[in-house]
This record gives sequence, C-alpha cells and structure tokens, in this order.
Amino acid sequence: MFQYRIARRVSHLLAVAFTLLTLSCASAAFASALSSADVTYVPVTGTIDRVFMEFEVPDVTYEPPVALVLQFPDEMRADRLRGTDIRVAGDVRPPAVSSTAEGVVLSFNVAPAPGSELEIRVSGLTTPDEPGDYQVTALWGPRGDEVEVGEVSVEAPQPNPIQAALRAMEHVPFLRQFFSPTIIWNALPLLWRGFQVAVLILAVSYTFGIPLGLTLAFMKMARFKVLRWPATAFIDVVRGTPLLVQLLLVYFGITFVPGWSELMGALGPLATWQIYAIDATQFYRAFLVLSFNSSAYLAEIFRAGIQSIHKGQLEAARSLGMTWPASMAFVIIPQTVRRILPTMMSEFILLFKDTSILFAVGIFELTLQARTIQAATFNMSPYIAAAGFYLMLTIPLGRFVANLEERLSVAETGRGKAVKRALFGGRLFGTARPQADQEQPTDGATKR
Repeated sequence: MFQYRIARRVSHLLAVAFTLLTLSCASAAFASALSSADVTYVPVTGTIDRVFMEFEVPDVTYEPPVALVLQFPDEMRADRLRGTDIRVAGDVRPPAVSSTAEGVVLSFNVAPAPGSELEIRVSGLTTPDEPGDYQVTALWGPRGDEVEVGEVSVEAPQPNPIQAALRAMEHVPFLRQFFSPTIIWNALPLLWRGFQVAVLILAVSYTFGIPLGLTLAFMKMARFKVLRWPATAFIDVVRGTPLLVQLLLVYFGITFVPGWSELMGALGPLATWQIYAIDATQFYRAFLVLSFNSSAYLAEIFRAGIQSIHKGQLEAARSLGMTWPASMAFVIIPQTVRRILPTMMSEFILLFKDTSILFAVGIFELTLQARTIQAATFNMSPYIAAAGFYLMLTIPLGRFVANLEERLSVAETGRGKAVKRALFGGRLFGTARPQADQEQPTDGATKR
C-alpha cells in the first residue's frame, strides 16, 4: 500500500513535470513568433509614420477562424485606426481588420500555414507625448481564445524644439485639419509628381499657343472676310465658354473625329510613352485643349499690341522698300513684343493655374494628386500643400512681370518709379533736378 502511494505520487510529479515542459516549449515557440518592430518616424515632426513587424505563425494548428491581436499602448490610440491603416503581406488571404480599445484584431477565415511569415505594416498611430520604450503585445489563437505569443518594443524618441512645435500643431483641431505637418510631409512626393506634370503641360501648351495666337491675330485683322470671320468666331467661342466645357468636349469627343485613331497609330512610339502612369494620348488631348484656349486670349493680346503701334511705322517701312511681311517681322512685331510682354507673362500665369482643371478628366496633375491624398486621409492639408506648389511658380513670375512693366515703362516714356522718386526727392528736399532739366544754352542765348 505504501509503495502504491509512492508510485502514484511519482507518476503525478512526472505528469506535472511533463506538462510544464510542454508548456515551456510551446511558450518558447510562441515567444519567438513576433520579431522586433521596425519603426519609421516623420522627420519634420518626429511622429510615428509606420511600424513594420514580422510575425511567424506558430507551429500549432487551430480550426479557423483564427486571429492575431496586436495590443498597442493606450498612448498610441490604436482604436482610431481604420482598415486601410493595416496591411498584411505574405502567403495568406487578406484578413478582416478591426480596431478596438483592446487592440488591432486581424481575423483569418483561412488560417495561415504553420511556420509561414507575415509582414505587418501599421500606419496612423499616435506618438506618445512622453519619450521612452512602449511594449506591443501579440496574441494568437482561435477567435476569442488568443494566447500571448510575444511582444516587441517601440521606442518614442525625445523631439527637438522644432519637432515639438510642429507636433503641438497636431493637437489643435483646426491646424490638424488644414495644416497637418505630418500629412503635408507625406504628401510632398506625390504633389511633386503632379507639379512636374502640370509644368510640362503648361510649357508645351503655351509654346504651341503663341504661334497659333499670332496667326489668329493676323487673320482677324485681315481685309478678307473669309479669313476674318472664322478667326473672330473661334476667338469669341473660346473666350466666351468655360474651359471645363471645352475640356470635356474635346477630351472625350476627339476620339470620334475621323482619323484620330489612325493618327495615334501612325505615331508609333510617340503614342505609347508614359509619365507617372499618364499615357501620351492623355497628354496630347490636354495639349490640344489648353493650346487652343490660350491661343484665343493671346490672339487678342497680339492684335491689341499690333494696333497700338502707329500706322506711320508701317508706312515708313514700306516707303523704304520693305515688303509687308518684312515690315511686320522687323519693325512692327519687335515693338509689339516689348509692349505686350508683361501681358503675355500674365497669360502664362493664368494658364498654369488653368492646368488644375485637368483633374476633371483624370489626369494626375497637382490638383488631382492633392484630391487623391485628401480622400485617403479625410484631411484638407494636401490642398494647402498644393497651393504652395502653385505659389512657388506664380509669385516669382508675378514679381518678374511687375519689374518688367517698370523697366518697359521707363524705356518707353522715361518715367518710372525711379524717376518719380528722384523728382519727388528734389522738390521736397531742394536737391538738384535731373540733368535733363538743368541744361542751359551754351551760346549765351536766352531760353524761351
């Protein structure tokens, strides 16, 4: 009897030891399931940008559905995450994602194979105010009965004064909605692409618009009605209708024009190139619309500039034996360009802003890039950043136009701000007048 009790106790001890050994081995396997977290931060604010984690599915088979639960610290506000903020890559079907106060839950209706690796990317986490190490715990198992399989550490660094100031903006609702530094910083690469596309369309369209506008100006000033009437009708229609209507009609209607498809096919490689996923045919239609629209306005600018030159200039050139084309090319046009150059630069600025209308037909220029980011973030900051890109070109050009007008005014009339300041200073402080007002007769004669 005594020996039986000893044998039973020994068997119990062996069973407990075996159970503990099994659990320790399983926990050791689980503990290695989650690797260390690779965290990237937004440089300007020092806030969390993305967290990358690698998860190795434990060598334990469960009946689906199974779930992976990531328990983030309360300071990171994982409950605010949306499904689009979590991405899972690996040999597995995309899981259903939900965010609760308990953590981020990834539910798999088809369980991943044991031993397979999953790459998990989490965006949109809130950066803790206090620097330090924060633990992220992972749980794995049947839905509702998950067990802890490991944890990783996420370090929140101490921000510098500039990062702290920009991070403080994120806590003000209005500033976060319209001037979020984090969203603007992340939007810059896509907005830069859109800016390049807009500048390319602007340069090509304006380059073709200038000769076309000059041709229309000559046609409108022609004596023959067969030339004057079509040019007048074209200019009136283009200037009198919205650019958006012209864009929609030409962009979608030109494909029905006979010969358009044959023309694109004849271009060969010139019709198959792409820039940032925008194909050549989209660019050609944009060039066509903006070139014709700009030419109508440039035609009126050229016409007004040519007619501002006194007709005696043309008559004098003709009397010297110059032909009419030569007189226009060497006498009238050079004087016209000097007078209309500021207005032409203003039209260049307006055409650059008009490129934003191309978002309506799906061309990913600056405005459409901003709209895409806004739709993904539900934030207005991308539009503010896009406005900054527009101002980056329009403000310097505006200052250049103002300076050009000043210089041309001085060259044409001898009057400008510099002359006005000199005259005003001379009258106010009794200083000498300009040299032109001090000329005296050299022969002793009295001036009348």
